[in-house]
Amino acid sequence: MLSPSSIETISKSDAQALMMLLKKVIDTGDSNGITIQQATDNFLRTKYTGDFASDTIEGYELTLKYISKVIDMGIDVSSITQDTVEKFKELLLDRKLKKAGINRRLRELRAIINFCKERGYLSHALIIKEFRIDPTPSYIPEAKWDKILSKMKPEHREYISLYLSTGARLNEIYNATLESDNFLVIPADLTKGRRRSIEIELSPENVIIYKKLMRSGLSSSRLSRLFKIACKAAEYHELHFHNIRHSAAIRELIRTKSIYHVSRMLNHSTVKTTEKSYLVHSKRRLNVDFPSLH
Repeated sequence: MLSPSSIETISKSDAQALMMLLKKVIDTGDSNGITIQQATDNFLRTKYTGDFASDTIEGYELTLKYISKVIDMGIDVSSITQDTVEKFKELLLDRKLKKAGINRRLRELRAIINFCKERGYLSHALIIKEFRIDPTPSYIPEAKWDKILSKMKPEHREYISLYLSTGARLNEIYNATLESDNFLVIPADLTKGRRRSIEIELSPENVIIYKKLMRSGLSSSRLSRLFKIACKAAEYHELHFHNIRHSAAIRELIRTKSIYHVSRMLNHSTVKTTEKSYLVHSKRRLNVDFPSLH
């Protein structure tokens, strides 16, 4: 046991080691190391108690499930090596995940590793490289739109047009309330980033469509499913509901020629986010894909 005199004469390096040991005791109750399970539980605890969106937390939980497939969660966290990272990537590839989905899991893994390093659970560095993704169009060209919509019922086409004209995320329309006759207002706690509320101005036609959608009893998941079914029927298996948002953004960019306007429309936190997503397409390509807008 340390005496007052020994504390006075302890070296700086020994003091730092002692503080690190005490930190582990506080975090885990175990001075002899911490398991991967304990470390990741502590990581998740910071997310549960923080101001994070539910889909963000669910993403981390899914990543941890994948981690548990490639390494024993009951062993010391220092057992995580570069080989663990490579096995993690191989598992995701074996699961047939798309590169964009794999990259999200890798970013989440990187956040977990950085947390462990900051807490002193892990001392060695790990290299986590994402897959390079070619900037293929995330929007839906006009020709594809016509074919997809032909596979849907008229009322369902109306609902899709509401999203195409507003650029709203799937659940934003359902989480909104209609105020001042023509504004959809989504509270901050129901938005993706939970930073601020969103206001979407609707045209008179879209007000009618919105009210019709709310009365229909059609859930957001069912609407998304109907759109996916139509895409598959049109033989565009790679498309998802979120592609509608990208299409709305591109259409608005062509119409207004203002990336700042598009950024406000999408409720992005910074215009840089918008630029990275929508200024990557050539004017020639957009002229071909959206002939009626030029």
